[in-house]
Parts: sequence; C-alpha cells; structure tokens
Amino acid sequence: MLDLYRHVNLLYRIGDSINACLGRDEICRLVLRESVKIVRARSGRIVLEDGTVHGRAPEQPQQTISVPIETPQGRLGEVSVFDKRRGEFTASDHKLIRAVARQAGIAIENNQLIQGLIGQNRELERLNEELKALDQLKSDFVSNVSHELRTPLASIKGFAATILDDEEMPSEVQREFVGIINDESDKLIVIINDILDVSKIMAGRMHYDLQVRPVERTVEQVVALLAIQARAKGIELAFEVIDAADARFDATRLSQVLTNLVGNALKFTDAGGVQVTQWVADGEVHVAVADSGIGIDAAQLPHIFDKFYRVENVVHTKEGTGLGLALVRTIVEHHGGRIEVASEEGQGSTFTVHLPLAIPSQEDA
Repeated sequence: MLDLYRHVNLLYRIGDSINACLGRDEICRLVLRESVKIVRARSGRIVLEDGTVHGRAPEQPQQTISVPIETPQGRLGEVSVFDKRRGEFTASDHKLIRAVARQAGIAIENNQLIQGLIGQNRELERLNEELKALDQLKSDFVSNVSHELRTPLASIKGFAATILDDEEMPSEVQREFVGIINDESDKLIVIINDILDVSKIMAGRMHYDLQVRPVERTVEQVVALLAIQARAKGIELAFEVIDAADARFDATRLSQVLTNLVGNALKFTDAGGVQVTQWVADGEVHVAVADSGIGIDAAQLPHIFDKFYRVENVVHTKEGTGLGLALVRTIVEHHGGRIEVASEEGQGSTFTVHLPLAIPSQEDA
C-alpha cells in the first residue's frame, strides 16, 4: 500500500511539470529531485542525448538504477539514481524510476512540441509582417506606376491635341512639340520594359546571351549614348579604363545595368560630374559609377535594391517605378557578380559592379 502511495504521489508531482509547461531544464531538475527523494537515494543524474547533464554521479557508486528516457519518437536520455541511504534498491524502486522516466519523456517531448509551436508561430508572425510590407510596397508600386504612366501619357495627349487643333502652328513649334512627344514616349518605353523584365525574371523566362567580350566596349557605348544627356544638363561624364578586361556576359543586359546606373547618376546630379571607372583586381573586373549628386541616406541604403522601393527624399520627386535597381542587382547576380553602393546624403553616390574575369580557356556560349 505504501509503495502504491509513493508511486501515485510521485506521478502526481511529475505530472504537474507537464501541466505547468515547464522548460526542459526545469523538468529535468524536478524529475531528478523527486526521483532521489522518492527512492531515498544519495544522488542522481540525468544525461540527455544532446550531452546536457543534470546532477552528478559518485566516483564509485555501490548501487545504481539507470533507466532510459524514451518516447515513441526515440530515446531522449537516461535517468540514474545512486546508493540508497538505507538498505538496497528494491524492485519497487526500479518500478518507480521507470515510471519517472516515462513521465519525464512525456514532459520533455511536450516541451519540445511547445517550443516548436512557439518557434513556428514566431516565424509565421515574421512572414506575415514581411507579406504586409510587400503588399504595401506593391500598392505603392501600383500607385507609382500609375503616376509614371499618366504623366507622359497626359503630356503626349496634350501636345498631340495642340498640334491637331492648331493648323497654323509654325513648323519650328511643331518640331519642338513632336520632340517632347518623342521624349515622353521614351519614358513610357523604359517603364514598360522594366515591368516586362521583372515579369520575365519572376517567371524564370529572362534570356541571357552569355559570351566572352571586352567589358570596356559595352561601357564605352553606354557612356557615348548618355553623353548627350550629360551635355544637356551641363554635367561632365567621363570614362576611365585603368585595366582592359574580358568577362562572360550578355552585352544587352550589361548595357541595361550600366544605362540604369549612369542614367540615375545623371538624373540625380544637378552640378558637378559623373565618373565611370573600370579596373581589375582579385580576379574580377570592377566598374564604378560615381556622381556628385544628392546622395542617399544611410538608413535607406540596405533597401534600395528591393523591388518597388523608392528612396523617400528629394529622389521621390524624380520619376521612377522602384524597379530599376532591383533589375540591376538581379542581372548582375545572374552573371555571378555583385553590386555595392556607397553614398552620403548631399555628397553623392558610387555604385560598383563586380564581375568575374573570363577564364582564358573559356569558350563562348
């Protein structure tokens, strides 16, 4: 009868640990304390499978009861008690420790499940916040794109209607208006191409014609193309080749990257200049685009390559969908490269593209 009472009392106290949702270490300390007490042992120890040890074993124990802590999912550890204070361990003591081990296994397994659920809940909360942020970015993107499309369309519509309504408009004025319509059409093409490229990337349908080519040739073409825009703003645009280099890349896509970077530099620079520099170091060809423009706040630098992100400062007054730099990073990374930015608000920015040099024996794709 006494053994039954001891058994029930022990299981009741161990069961409290399950109901109280104690941590694993707290469960082990409780189980160890109650086990030593109930069988009147001098000491006890619990060793878990991950190497965690609670309690201690005497150097030369005279008596030992060791029982595995197991669940249907596997072994969790072992509980041991050493040297009964009076007499020797009995069959009833063995039975009690086996019961303790079973309860300990249930308690520890429950704790693992709870901790797993807590971890999953935290991860779900984090993902939910990310989805909310992404949803907001997409909403902002739709608003931005609507604005960016509406502005040139309204301009095109307005100037075209003016030309049609005024049959006596001087030819030089007509040419000026047609030039504006042409410029606004170019803006529309850039926006639409950005949207289409993002769609292709997200669908995994972006095509790359990778061949070994001189990098400086593509850079020179982009600089020459944008030199007219630089002169129109009174900004110096220069290109310096410190080291010529070959890399394996898609010329159209690299041109797209550099056009975006140099174009942004010109767009956000009202005085001073834009310097493009190419050099070779550490097995890579580096192309840096440095400007003396408005710069970017340090807090916003980690986000500027995110899709739909637009810098919220003076940049926000300029046109843009927030897709350009996201496309730039995706294209550069597809080439096995990376892009970095250094900027100080009010001092200018430097964007640097790093591409792996072509292996001498590498054949054209």
